[in-house]
Amino acid sequence: MHAVFTNAVLVAVSANPLPEPLAVLLAKQRTEEPETPLNLVEVSRQEQAAGLAERRYSLGLYQSLQPAAQSKKAISLWKEDLAVALPLRSPLLVDAEIPASRVADYPLVLCQAAASGTLSHQIEAYLLAAGGAPLNVIERASSFGLMMVMAAAGYGIGVATGSRILAARQMGIVMRPVSGARRAVITYLALPEGPLPSHVTRFIRRAMECGHD
Repeated sequence: MHAVFTNAVLVAVSANPLPEPLAVLLAKQRTEEPETPLNLVEVSRQEQAAGLAERRYSLGLYQSLQPAAQSKKAISLWKEDLAVALPLRSPLLVDAEIPASRVADYPLVLCQAAASGTLSHQIEAYLLAAGGAPLNVIERASSFGLMMVMAAAGYGIGVATGSRILAARQMGIVMRPVSGARRAVITYLALPEGPLPSHVTRFIRRAMECGHD
């Protein structure tokens, strides 16, 4: 059980690969307001929603392929297109971009739902709709890192955001954008009901500054 301290920001992060701009936000918070403790805790999307409703968490971060309805409960921070992780000798490397329908036809290594939550189901649904046939999922990896290792070894191709794939280049991974009906992974900041303490409001302002050009 977590308690929200009056002078701290406790952010519940749903089980997805953490977006790279989050490091920029955390550094900005430490620089501009070092007196305010900031803690991240990884939880399921369901626990995140329950914890926000019960005010056990100050805020939440989650990723989705689905645009959230306009509301006061979710702020869009970062958006990035899906991309494909290919091994160095993949025949798909001849193309600068790969259609989603072709990605769906290839053997796939995808993250288990436990590793990426709702986003994993959304990615599979997107590929299924693009291919129009059952997906050939070779393996469901328990983490993003394992998915990249298996893709580099040639078991199948992986699907994630471009920046995450680029960060795995040292494993022998090459990134290619998905062409055609592109879908963006959107990182949202989830807010609890009711008024917010001033230190949480300041963190939200910093998050929005990092999230928008």
